[in-house]
Amino acid sequence: MPHHPPGGPHDCGGHGNPHGARYPHGCSDPHGPGDPFDAVLEGVDPLSVDVFRAFKRSMVLNRHLMMAALTDEDTHPAQAGCLLALSRADGISQSDLAAMLHVSRPTVTTMLQKMEAAGAIERRADEADQRVTRLYLTDAGRTQAERMRTVHAEVIAGTIGELPEHDRRELLRLLGELNERAVSRLREAGEDR
Repeated sequence: MPHHPPGGPHDCGGHGNPHGARYPHGCSDPHGPGDPFDAVLEGVDPLSVDVFRAFKRSMVLNRHLMMAALTDEDTHPAQAGCLLALSRADGISQSDLAAMLHVSRPTVTTMLQKMEAAGAIERRADEADQRVTRLYLTDAGRTQAERMRTVHAEVIAGTIGELPEHDRRELLRLLGELNERAVSRLREAGEDR
């Protein structure tokens, strides 16, 4: 059985949840049984596991929130990021777009095929180097990108934006440190991000 401190996010008394909400299985832990991180991980203190789980949960919830906000849109959340990137860098190459989005080239290719079929983007050969394909938003794509910007603003304002300023600054600082550690580990593994 994992060790979780009283009043932490796993306290079944609901004290770890600021609103005292109860989740399935009678605990304030939204993961329920079977979570791969609901076990003692050798060499990792329970607090670090709890922080990781909360971070993971936040990413999942924010992804779901974005998907819910896009339910009535013609754009998938993954394409939303692509539209926003292209609205800032129209004419970017496909490989540069993949690097900007931190996804593989095949992933971007699949996404772009769908977006091209939907009339949101067009591809053109680079005038100086015919081997390079440049990506451009169509008028429809620009309209979609503007809508995505509005949806992103609404989601961010309704979540992170509602935290007090000092909490946002502290969260930014902590996430910056966490990202630096992750980048360092990736570089050690031979990946550059």
